[in-house]
Amino acid sequence: MSAKNYLRILQGGIVLSLLVVLLVFPSLLFPYISSKQLVFNILMELLLAVWLVFIWKYPSYRPKLNFLVYSLSAYLLVIFLSSIFGVDFNLSFWGDVERMLGFFHILHFFIFFIILISVFRQEKDWHFLLNFSLMVATVVALIGLLGDKPYSTIGNTTYVSGYIIFNLFFAAILFFRNQSAWRYAYLVPIFLLLLQFKEMRTSGAIIGLGISLLVALVLIGVLHKNKRLKITLFSFVGIAILTLIFIFSQQQATWFQNSFLKNLTSQKATFQTRLLSWQSAAKAFPEHPILGTGFGNYAIIFDKYFNPVFFNYDKNETYFDRAHNNLIDIASTTGILGLISYLAIFVFVAYYIITLWRRQGWHIDNSAQGRKNLELVILTALFIAYFIQNLAVFDSLVTYMGLMMALGLIYYLYENSKANTFLNEPDNKEKKGEGWFLTGTLILALIVINQYNLKPWRTLEGVITGYTKLVSGEVIDGLDVFHDSLQAGPLDRDGRSSLLNLIISNPIILTSFTEERAKTEFSYLESLALKNLEYNPQDSLFLLQTAQLYDLGARVFAEDEELKNKYIDLALNYVERAIASSPGRIPIYFVKAQILSFKGDNDAALEILEYAASLNSDYADTNCRLAPLYKELDRQSDALNAYYNCIDNGATSKLGGVNSLIEAAEFLVENEEYERSIVVLEKLVETYDSDPNMWFNLAQLYLLVENDEIKAREAANKAIVLDPSFVTKTEMLFSD
Repeated sequence: MSAKNYLRILQGGIVLSLLVVLLVFPSLLFPYISSKQLVFNILMELLLAVWLVFIWKYPSYRPKLNFLVYSLSAYLLVIFLSSIFGVDFNLSFWGDVERMLGFFHILHFFIFFIILISVFRQEKDWHFLLNFSLMVATVVALIGLLGDKPYSTIGNTTYVSGYIIFNLFFAAILFFRNQSAWRYAYLVPIFLLLLQFKEMRTSGAIIGLGISLLVALVLIGVLHKNKRLKITLFSFVGIAILTLIFIFSQQQATWFQNSFLKNLTSQKATFQTRLLSWQSAAKAFPEHPILGTGFGNYAIIFDKYFNPVFFNYDKNETYFDRAHNNLIDIASTTGILGLISYLAIFVFVAYYIITLWRRQGWHIDNSAQGRKNLELVILTALFIAYFIQNLAVFDSLVTYMGLMMALGLIYYLYENSKANTFLNEPDNKEKKGEGWFLTGTLILALIVINQYNLKPWRTLEGVITGYTKLVSGEVIDGLDVFHDSLQAGPLDRDGRSSLLNLIISNPIILTSFTEERAKTEFSYLESLALKNLEYNPQDSLFLLQTAQLYDLGARVFAEDEELKNKYIDLALNYVERAIASSPGRIPIYFVKAQILSFKGDNDAALEILEYAASLNSDYADTNCRLAPLYKELDRQSDALNAYYNCIDNGATSKLGGVNSLIEAAEFLVENEEYERSIVVLEKLVETYDSDPNMWFNLAQLYLLVENDEIKAREAANKAIVLDPSFVTKTEMLFSD
C-alpha cells in the first residue's frame, strides 16, 4: 500500500476519533464515559495496527524522538510502575467505569499522540484537524444550549468547560492564521462556545481562562512592534487587574455574596471540601513518596485521612476518588517521580516555545514570522488555562484529547522549523511481507479489542439490562442477566457494586425468593462483595458495602439463628475494618450502630453513636440516629434534644423510613412539640402520601399550631380524596 493511502487511513482515523465526544449510549453503565472511551480505544487499537506497518515500510514517517516524546513516555512509564507497586493494581491499570482513566486507557491517548505527530506533518493537515475539532465542539455547545441537558454529550459541566477551553484557543489560532475576510466566520463558533462556557459556571475553568487571557495580552504587548498597541494592551491589563482587586476586596458585601463571584473565592463549599482533601494528601505523601499509592488510588488516601468537618460543607458527595487538583493527585498516586515526569512535559513545552521565538525573532507583526509568534502566544495561554483549571479539577477523555492535540501542534511547529525534518520517502517503496505483517497486526488488534473492549462493553450493557429488570420487578430474569454479565472481566467491579447497592437498598428482592433460592443468591452476592475486596482489602467503601450485605443477610435469614448470628458477626467484622480504613467517616458508625441494635445491644450502639457525634458536633445526621435510640432507652430529655437538633438543622429525612417518621411525629406530639411534628409530617407525606390519617393529622396541626385554615383545608382535602369517610371528620374540624 502506498504511503498516501496509509496517511489517508491514519489521518482519517485521528479525525474520526474526535467524534467520540458526541457518543452517548444509554444501554451502557456510565454512558457519558464508557460510550466514548470504549469506542476511542477500539479506534486507536486499529490505527496502531496500521501505523506499525506504516512506519516499518516508510521509516521517514517514524516520529522524531525529542523531549516531548521522552517526557510523555517517562510519565507513562511511571504510571505503569506505580500501578505495579501500588495498593490496587486493578484500579490503577484498568480504572473504573465512572472515570475510565486507568493506565490501559491513558496508553490509548499516548497512541493518539504518537500517530498524530507521525502523520500530521503539513500545515494543511493541522488546519483541517483544528477546524474539525472546532466543528465538533460547536455541535457539543449547540446540544448543550438548545437541549435539555446543559452538560451536552459530555455529562459533566467541569469536563465541558475544559473541552471548550481547548477549542476556544484552537479557534483563535485558526482566526489569526486566516488572512481573508472569511476568518470572521470563526467568531460564530467562538460566541457559541463562550455561551456554553458561561452556562457551565465552572470556577476553576473561569479563573484559568481569565488569567490566561491576561497573560496573552501581556505577551502580545511585550512582543508586538506597534508601540501604541503596547500602551493600549498594558493599560487594559493594568485596569483589569485593579478592577479585579477592587471587586474581590468586596467579598463581604451583600451584592458580592449574592452573586456568582462568591463561587470564585475560597468561600465556596466545594473549595473547602477540596482543601480538606488536599490536607489529607499532604498527610499521606510521606508514606509513599517515590511512586505514590498507585495511579488512580487517591480514594485510599482520602478515606484514611477523612476529616469529619467535611460534612459541614457537603453531606452527599463525600467519596473523592480524585484530589480535584491534578498536581496533588499525581504527587499522591504516582509519587515524586510521577510529579517530576508530568511537570517535565510542560517544562519542555515552554522550552520549545521559547526556542521557536528565538528562531523566528522576538516580535509580533503582520509578517509570516510575526503571525507564527502570535500563534505561540495563543498556545502559551492555552497551556496556562489548562494548567490552572486543573488545579481545581482533573483530566477526562475530552481534555486528554485536547492536550494531546496541543502537544502535537507544539511538536509539529518545532520539528517543522528545523531544516529537512519532514522529508518523505518516495511513494513506490516495496517491502516483502507487508500484507502478512498488516494481517498479523490487525488480527492481534482484533483480539485485544474483543477481550478488553467488546467484552467489557457487553458487561456494561448487561449491568444496565439486569438492573432495569430488577427495578421493574423481574427479579429472576434480572439476577440471571447479572450472572451472565459479570464474568470476572477487568471492569466488573462497578457492575458488582451496582448490584450489591441495589439489593442492600431493596431487601424485598431477596425476600421474594424461596428460602433455598434466597440463600443461593445471597451466596452469589457474597462472592461478588469478596471479589471486589480482593483488589484492595482496605477499601473502606467495599468493606462497608460487605458489612451492609451481611447485615441484610442476618435480617433476611433471621429465623435461622445460627445463620443470623454468623452474618451479624461477619457484618461487625467488616464494619470495624471499614472504620479502621476511614476512622473519620461518621456514616460508617451509623451502620455499626444499626448492626448492634439488631443484635440487641442498644447500649453498645448508643456508645458508638455518641462517639460519632463527638467527631463533629455540627453534623445533625448523627442526632437523627441518636434520637430514636434515646427514646427506646427511655432517655426522654436526650431524645427530645436529639430530635430538636436533627429537625432544626434540616436533617429530618435522616430519621429513617415511614415507621421512624411516624414514631418521631407521635413522640413530638406527646411532648407538645407541635411545630416540629409538623415538619416531620410534611416530610412523611412527601414520600408516603397514601395514608389519609397522615394528611388529617397534618390538617389538625396546621389549625392548632399555625392557625392556617388554607393549609389545613388542603391537607384535609387530600385525606378526603384518599378516603371519603373523612368528610365528616373534616366538617367537625372546621366547625369547632
